[in-house]
Amino acid sequence: MASVGSFVGSLLALLGGANKVAVLIGVFGFVCPMVFGMAYLLLPSYVGKTLVDQRLAGIHFGLAYVGVSLLVADQFVTAGILLRPLGVTLWTTGVLIFVGSLLATVGPAAVGTVAGTLGGSGRSQRSTRLATAMIPVAVCYLLVGTVALLMTVAPLGIGTVTVAQVTHYYLTGFATLLIYALGMRLLTAFFHVSLPRPVVWIVLVAGALAPAFLGTFLWIDPWFRVGGVFATLAMLGYAALVLFVILKTNRRRVGVSGIALGAIAGGTAVVSVVPVAFGFGDPISLAVHRTLILAGFFPLTIVGYAYLFFPITGGQFTGANPRAARVTIALLGAGVAVQSVGVALQYEPVRVIGILGSVIGAIGCGYLLGCRFVNG
Repeated sequence: MASVGSFVGSLLALLGGANKVAVLIGVFGFVCPMVFGMAYLLLPSYVGKTLVDQRLAGIHFGLAYVGVSLLVADQFVTAGILLRPLGVTLWTTGVLIFVGSLLATVGPAAVGTVAGTLGGSGRSQRSTRLATAMIPVAVCYLLVGTVALLMTVAPLGIGTVTVAQVTHYYLTGFATLLIYALGMRLLTAFFHVSLPRPVVWIVLVAGALAPAFLGTFLWIDPWFRVGGVFATLAMLGYAALVLFVILKTNRRRVGVSGIALGAIAGGTAVVSVVPVAFGFGDPISLAVHRTLILAGFFPLTIVGYAYLFFPITGGQFTGANPRAARVTIALLGAGVAVQSVGVALQYEPVRVIGILGSVIGAIGCGYLLGCRFVNG
Protein backbone atom coordinates (compact mmCIF):
# COMPACT_ATOMS: atom_id res chain seq x y z
CA MET A 1 0.00 0.00 0.00
CA ALA A 2 2.81 2.41 0.84
CA SER A 3 4.48 1.67 -2.49
CA VAL A 4 1.21 2.64 -4.16
CA GLY A 5 1.35 5.97 -2.34
CA SER A 6 4.90 6.56 -3.52
CA PHE A 7 3.95 5.61 -7.09
CA VAL A 8 0.89 7.87 -7.17
CA GLY A 9 2.82 10.74 -5.59
CA SER A 10 5.54 10.44 -8.21
CA LEU A 11 2.97 10.34 -11.01
CA LEU A 12 1.30 13.48 -9.68
CA ALA A 13 4.64 15.22 -9.64
CA LEU A 14 5.33 14.00 -13.16
CA LEU A 15 1.99 15.32 -14.37
CA GLY A 16 2.53 18.68 -12.72
CA GLY A 17 0.28 18.07 -9.72
CA ALA A 18 0.11 20.77 -7.06
CA ASN A 19 2.97 20.75 -4.59
CA LYS A 20 0.53 20.60 -1.66
CA VAL A 21 -1.11 17.50 -3.12
CA ALA A 22 2.28 15.84 -3.65
CA VAL A 23 3.24 16.59 -0.04
CA LEU A 24 -0.08 15.22 1.25
CA ILE A 25 0.38 11.98 -0.64
CA GLY A 26 4.09 11.79 0.18
CA VAL A 27 3.60 12.30 3.93
CA PHE A 28 0.17 10.76 4.60
CA GLY A 29 0.03 8.21 1.79
CA PHE A 30 3.63 7.02 1.68
CA VAL A 31 5.96 7.88 4.58
CA CYS A 32 3.53 7.50 7.49
CA PRO A 33 2.00 4.22 6.26
CA MET A 34 5.45 2.73 5.70
CA VAL A 35 6.45 3.73 9.23
CA PHE A 36 3.14 2.46 10.62
CA GLY A 37 3.76 -0.89 8.95
CA MET A 38 7.34 -1.01 10.20
CA ALA A 39 6.11 -0.26 13.72
CA TYR A 40 3.43 -2.95 13.62
CA LEU A 41 5.99 -5.51 12.45
CA LEU A 42 8.97 -4.57 14.61
CA LEU A 43 7.86 -2.92 17.84
CA PRO A 44 6.04 -5.89 19.41
CA SER A 45 8.96 -8.22 18.67
CA TYR A 46 11.30 -5.47 19.90
CA VAL A 47 10.05 -6.20 23.45
CA GLY A 48 9.23 -9.88 22.92
CA LYS A 49 5.46 -9.43 22.46
CA THR A 50 2.86 -9.94 19.74
CA LEU A 51 0.27 -7.39 18.68
CA VAL A 52 -2.88 -7.66 20.81
CA ASP A 53 -5.10 -8.06 17.73
CA GLN A 54 -3.80 -8.36 14.18
CA ARG A 55 -7.10 -7.09 12.77
CA LEU A 56 -6.52 -3.65 14.26
CA ALA A 57 -3.72 -2.94 11.80
CA GLY A 58 -6.02 -3.64 8.84
CA ILE A 59 -8.72 -1.37 10.25
CA HIS A 60 -6.16 1.36 10.84
CA PHE A 61 -4.80 1.23 7.29
CA GLY A 62 -8.30 1.19 5.81
CA LEU A 63 -9.30 4.32 7.74
CA ALA A 64 -5.98 6.01 6.99
CA TYR A 65 -6.14 5.53 3.24
CA VAL A 66 -9.77 6.58 2.98
CA GLY A 67 -8.88 9.63 5.04
CA VAL A 68 -5.92 10.49 2.80
CA SER A 69 -8.09 10.07 -0.29
CA LEU A 70 -10.61 12.56 1.10
CA LEU A 71 -7.86 15.05 1.97
CA VAL A 72 -6.48 14.83 -1.55
CA ALA A 73 -9.95 15.07 -3.10
CA ASP A 74 -10.55 18.21 -1.05
CA GLN A 75 -7.74 19.89 -2.99
CA PHE A 76 -9.64 19.44 -6.25
CA VAL A 77 -13.32 19.70 -5.24
CA THR A 78 -14.10 23.27 -4.21
CA ALA A 79 -17.66 22.41 -3.17
CA GLY A 80 -16.67 19.48 -0.95
CA ILE A 81 -16.67 21.37 2.34
CA LEU A 82 -17.03 18.19 4.39
CA LEU A 83 -14.24 16.26 2.69
CA ARG A 84 -11.42 17.74 4.75
CA PRO A 85 -13.05 17.39 8.21
CA LEU A 86 -14.15 13.84 7.39
CA GLY A 87 -10.71 12.92 6.06
CA VAL A 88 -9.02 14.34 9.17
CA THR A 89 -11.48 12.48 11.41
CA LEU A 90 -10.84 9.12 9.71
CA TRP A 91 -7.09 9.64 9.77
CA THR A 92 -7.19 10.57 13.47
CA THR A 93 -9.29 7.52 14.29
CA GLY A 94 -6.71 5.34 12.57
CA VAL A 95 -3.89 6.99 14.53
CA LEU A 96 -5.73 6.35 17.80
CA ILE A 97 -6.15 2.67 16.88
CA PHE A 98 -2.44 2.49 16.07
CA VAL A 99 -1.36 4.11 19.33
CA GLY A 100 -3.87 2.15 21.42
CA SER A 101 -2.90 -1.23 19.99
CA LEU A 102 0.82 -0.58 20.43
CA LEU A 103 0.34 0.88 23.90
CA ALA A 104 -1.52 -2.25 24.97
CA THR A 105 1.23 -4.40 23.47
CA VAL A 106 4.50 -2.69 24.35
CA GLY A 107 3.47 -0.02 26.86
CA PRO A 108 4.54 -1.71 30.12
CA ALA A 109 7.92 -2.75 28.69
CA ALA A 110 8.54 0.74 27.28
CA VAL A 111 7.74 2.39 30.62
CA GLY A 112 10.13 0.05 32.39
CA THR A 113 12.83 0.80 29.83
CA VAL A 114 12.44 4.56 30.26
CA ALA A 115 12.75 4.15 34.03
CA GLY A 116 15.87 2.04 33.58
CA THR A 117 17.41 4.58 31.25
CA LEU A 118 16.79 7.44 33.67
CA GLY A 119 18.04 5.27 36.51
CA GLY A 120 21.65 4.34 36.51
CA SER A 121 22.71 0.73 36.48
CA GLY A 122 24.20 -1.14 33.55
CA ARG A 123 25.93 1.72 31.74
CA SER A 124 26.98 -0.56 28.89
CA GLN A 125 23.31 -1.06 28.02
CA ARG A 126 22.09 2.50 28.51
CA SER A 127 22.43 3.36 24.82
CA THR A 128 20.18 0.43 23.98
CA ARG A 129 17.68 1.48 26.62
CA LEU A 130 17.79 5.09 25.40
CA ALA A 131 16.99 3.91 21.86
CA THR A 132 14.01 1.98 23.22
CA ALA A 133 12.95 4.98 25.31
CA MET A 134 12.80 7.09 22.14
CA ILE A 135 10.00 4.92 20.77
CA PRO A 136 7.28 6.35 23.06
CA VAL A 137 8.72 9.82 22.42
CA ALA A 138 8.24 9.28 18.69
CA VAL A 139 4.67 8.10 19.29
CA CYS A 140 4.03 11.23 21.38
CA TYR A 141 5.10 13.35 18.41
CA LEU A 142 2.61 11.41 16.28
CA LEU A 143 -0.12 12.35 18.76
CA VAL A 144 1.01 15.98 18.89
CA GLY A 145 0.99 16.12 15.10
CA THR A 146 -2.47 14.59 15.00
CA VAL A 147 -3.81 17.16 17.47
CA ALA A 148 -2.23 19.86 15.29
CA LEU A 149 -3.94 18.31 12.25
CA LEU A 150 -7.28 18.48 14.03
CA MET A 151 -6.60 22.14 14.80
CA THR A 152 -6.30 22.88 11.08
CA VAL A 153 -10.02 22.14 10.73
CA ALA A 154 -11.22 22.98 14.25
CA PRO A 155 -9.08 25.75 15.81
CA LEU A 156 -8.91 25.63 19.60
CA GLY A 157 -8.24 29.32 20.08
CA ILE A 158 -4.51 28.96 20.79
CA GLY A 159 -3.14 30.12 17.47
CA THR A 160 -3.09 29.10 13.84
CA VAL A 161 -1.66 25.70 12.97
CA THR A 162 -0.46 24.95 9.45
CA VAL A 163 -0.12 21.68 7.59
CA ALA A 164 3.63 22.39 7.37
CA GLN A 165 3.82 22.20 11.17
CA VAL A 166 1.90 18.93 11.13
CA THR A 167 4.31 17.42 8.61
CA HIS A 168 7.29 18.46 10.74
CA TYR A 169 5.81 16.69 13.76
CA TYR A 170 5.05 13.63 11.65
CA LEU A 171 8.24 13.45 9.60
CA THR A 172 10.90 14.77 11.98
CA GLY A 173 9.27 13.74 15.24
CA PHE A 174 7.52 10.47 14.51
CA ALA A 175 9.05 8.92 11.39
CA THR A 176 12.67 10.08 11.61
CA LEU A 177 13.03 9.57 15.37
CA LEU A 178 11.55 6.08 15.04
CA ILE A 179 14.06 5.30 12.28
CA TYR A 180 16.87 6.50 14.54
CA ALA A 181 15.62 4.44 17.49
CA LEU A 182 15.02 1.24 15.55
CA GLY A 183 18.13 1.80 13.42
CA MET A 184 20.38 1.75 16.47
CA ARG A 185 19.13 -1.73 17.34
CA LEU A 186 18.84 -3.11 13.81
CA LEU A 187 22.29 -1.99 12.69
CA THR A 188 23.82 -3.64 15.75
CA ALA A 189 21.77 -6.82 15.39
CA PHE A 190 22.32 -7.38 11.68
CA PHE A 191 25.97 -6.38 11.43
CA HIS A 192 27.23 -7.26 14.94
CA VAL A 193 28.99 -3.92 15.36
CA SER A 194 29.07 -1.92 18.59
CA LEU A 195 28.12 1.65 17.79
CA PRO A 196 30.08 4.52 19.40
CA ARG A 197 28.00 5.51 22.44
CA PRO A 198 28.57 9.32 22.29
CA VAL A 199 27.35 9.49 18.67
CA VAL A 200 24.33 7.33 19.46
CA TRP A 201 23.35 9.68 22.29
CA ILE A 202 23.83 12.75 20.10
CA VAL A 203 21.60 11.26 17.40
CA LEU A 204 18.85 10.20 19.77
CA VAL A 205 18.80 13.25 22.06
CA ALA A 206 19.16 15.81 19.26
CA GLY A 207 16.63 13.85 17.19
CA ALA A 208 14.16 13.96 20.06
CA LEU A 209 14.56 17.70 20.68
CA ALA A 210 14.52 18.91 17.06
CA PRO A 211 10.82 18.30 16.25
CA ALA A 212 9.64 20.28 19.27
CA PHE A 213 11.39 23.38 17.93
CA LEU A 214 10.76 22.81 14.21
CA GLY A 215 7.07 22.01 14.54
CA THR A 216 6.15 24.47 17.27
CA PHE A 217 8.26 27.43 16.13
CA LEU A 218 8.14 27.00 12.36
CA TRP A 219 10.06 29.96 10.87
CA ILE A 220 10.06 31.75 14.25
CA ASP A 221 13.59 32.78 15.23
CA PRO A 222 15.70 31.92 17.12
CA TRP A 223 13.94 28.71 18.16
CA PHE A 224 13.43 27.43 14.63
CA ARG A 225 17.16 27.76 14.04
CA VAL A 226 17.83 25.84 17.24
CA GLY A 227 15.62 23.06 15.93
CA GLY A 228 17.45 23.15 12.62
CA VAL A 229 20.78 22.72 14.39
CA PHE A 230 19.46 19.77 16.41
CA ALA A 231 17.98 18.14 13.30
CA THR A 232 21.25 18.58 11.41
CA LEU A 233 23.32 17.10 14.25
CA ALA A 234 20.98 14.12 14.50
CA MET A 235 20.89 13.37 10.78
CA LEU A 236 24.62 13.81 10.24
CA GLY A 237 25.30 11.67 13.30
CA TYR A 238 23.00 8.97 11.96
CA ALA A 239 24.76 9.10 8.57
CA ALA A 240 28.11 8.79 10.36
CA LEU A 241 26.88 5.72 12.25
CA VAL A 242 25.72 4.08 9.02
CA LEU A 243 29.11 4.78 7.43
CA PHE A 244 30.83 3.42 10.56
CA VAL A 245 28.89 0.16 10.29
CA ILE A 246 29.67 -0.21 6.59
CA LEU A 247 33.40 0.31 7.19
CA LYS A 248 33.52 -2.02 10.19
CA THR A 249 31.68 -5.03 8.81
CA ASN A 250 32.40 -7.49 6.03
CA ARG A 251 28.73 -8.39 5.75
CA ARG A 252 27.32 -7.07 2.49
CA ARG A 253 23.61 -7.62 2.89
CA VAL A 254 21.32 -6.39 0.13
CA GLY A 255 19.60 -3.69 2.16
CA VAL A 256 22.74 -1.93 3.36
CA SER A 257 23.08 0.03 0.12
CA GLY A 258 19.57 1.41 0.55
CA ILE A 259 20.28 2.41 4.15
CA ALA A 260 23.54 4.06 3.09
CA LEU A 261 22.00 5.98 0.18
CA GLY A 262 19.11 7.02 2.43
CA ALA A 263 21.55 8.37 5.01
CA ILE A 264 23.43 10.28 2.31
CA ALA A 265 20.17 11.75 1.01
CA GLY A 266 19.13 12.74 4.55
CA GLY A 267 22.48 14.31 5.33
CA THR A 268 22.47 16.25 2.05
CA ALA A 269 18.89 17.37 2.71
CA VAL A 270 19.62 18.90 6.13
CA VAL A 271 22.86 20.53 4.99
CA SER A 272 21.14 22.06 1.96
CA VAL A 273 18.47 23.77 4.06
CA VAL A 274 20.57 25.06 6.99
CA PRO A 275 21.53 28.30 5.16
CA VAL A 276 17.83 28.97 4.49
CA ALA A 277 17.02 28.67 8.18
CA PHE A 278 19.66 31.31 8.89
CA GLY A 279 18.48 33.62 6.11
CA PHE A 280 21.36 33.05 3.68
CA GLY A 281 20.16 30.35 1.32
CA ASP A 282 18.20 30.25 -1.90
CA PRO A 283 14.50 29.33 -1.51
CA ILE A 284 15.06 26.69 -4.17
CA SER A 285 17.00 24.84 -1.48
CA LEU A 286 13.69 24.17 0.27
CA ALA A 287 12.40 22.36 -2.81
CA VAL A 288 15.61 20.35 -3.02
CA HIS A 289 15.30 19.57 0.69
CA ARG A 290 11.74 18.24 0.28
CA THR A 291 12.77 16.14 -2.70
CA LEU A 292 15.72 14.57 -0.88
CA ILE A 293 13.61 13.78 2.19
CA LEU A 294 10.41 12.50 0.56
CA ALA A 295 11.95 10.78 -2.47
CA GLY A 296 15.32 9.89 -0.95
CA PHE A 297 15.80 9.50 2.79
CA PHE A 298 12.52 7.82 3.68
CA PRO A 299 11.99 5.43 0.75
CA LEU A 300 15.63 4.36 0.52
CA THR A 301 16.02 3.92 4.28
CA ILE A 302 12.78 2.04 4.83
CA VAL A 303 13.24 -0.17 1.77
CA GLY A 304 16.81 -0.89 2.89
CA TYR A 305 15.68 -2.01 6.34
CA ALA A 306 12.79 -3.95 4.78
CA TYR A 307 15.21 -5.89 2.56
CA LEU A 308 17.31 -6.66 5.65
CA PHE A 309 14.40 -7.78 7.79
CA PHE A 310 12.51 -9.60 5.01
CA PRO A 311 15.20 -10.98 2.65
CA ILE A 312 13.73 -11.64 -0.75
CA THR A 313 16.37 -14.20 -1.69
CA GLY A 314 14.41 -16.87 0.18
CA GLY A 315 11.34 -16.42 -2.02
CA GLN A 316 10.28 -18.63 -4.92
CA PHE A 317 9.37 -16.00 -7.52
CA THR A 318 10.92 -14.23 -10.47
CA GLY A 319 13.45 -11.65 -9.31
CA ALA A 320 14.08 -13.23 -5.90
CA ASN A 321 17.80 -12.48 -6.00
CA PRO A 322 20.18 -9.81 -4.66
CA ARG A 323 20.75 -8.30 -8.09
CA ALA A 324 17.07 -7.42 -8.57
CA ALA A 325 16.91 -5.81 -5.13
CA ARG A 326 20.06 -3.79 -5.79
CA VAL A 327 18.64 -2.62 -9.11
CA THR A 328 15.52 -1.26 -7.40
CA ILE A 329 17.66 0.54 -4.81
CA ALA A 330 19.87 1.94 -7.57
CA LEU A 331 16.81 3.22 -9.42
CA LEU A 332 15.47 4.92 -6.29
CA GLY A 333 18.88 6.45 -5.55
CA ALA A 334 19.52 7.62 -9.09
CA GLY A 335 15.96 8.86 -9.38
CA VAL A 336 16.16 11.15 -6.38
CA ALA A 337 19.61 12.37 -7.38
CA VAL A 338 18.44 13.34 -10.87
CA GLN A 339 15.24 14.86 -9.46
CA SER A 340 17.26 17.00 -7.07
CA VAL A 341 19.51 18.24 -9.87
CA GLY A 342 16.48 19.10 -11.97
CA VAL A 343 14.86 20.98 -9.07
CA ALA A 344 18.09 22.82 -8.27
CA LEU A 345 18.58 23.85 -11.91
CA GLN A 346 14.84 24.45 -12.38
CA TYR A 347 15.05 22.31 -15.51
CA GLU A 348 11.87 20.29 -15.87
CA PRO A 349 13.09 17.58 -18.34
CA VAL A 350 15.81 16.49 -15.91
CA ARG A 351 13.36 16.40 -13.01
CA VAL A 352 10.92 14.30 -15.06
CA ILE A 353 13.66 11.78 -15.89
CA GLY A 354 14.44 11.48 -12.18
CA ILE A 355 10.78 10.98 -11.31
CA LEU A 356 10.53 8.21 -13.91
CA GLY A 357 13.49 6.47 -12.29
CA SER A 358 11.86 6.77 -8.87
CA VAL A 359 8.54 5.44 -10.21
CA ILE A 360 10.20 2.39 -11.78
CA GLY A 361 12.20 1.79 -8.60
CA ALA A 362 9.07 2.07 -6.45
CA ILE A 363 7.23 -0.43 -8.68
CA GLY A 364 10.18 -2.82 -8.45
CA CYS A 365 10.39 -2.57 -4.65
CA GLY A 366 6.64 -3.02 -4.33
CA TYR A 367 6.80 -6.12 -6.52
CA LEU A 368 9.70 -7.74 -4.66
CA LEU A 369 8.42 -7.05 -1.16
CA GLY A 370 4.85 -7.90 -2.12
CA CYS A 371 5.90 -11.25 -3.56
CA ARG A 372 8.07 -11.87 -0.49
CA PHE A 373 5.07 -11.47 1.80
CA VAL A 374 2.74 -13.52 -0.43
CA ASN A 375 5.27 -16.34 -0.65
CA GLY A 376 5.98 -16.23 3.07
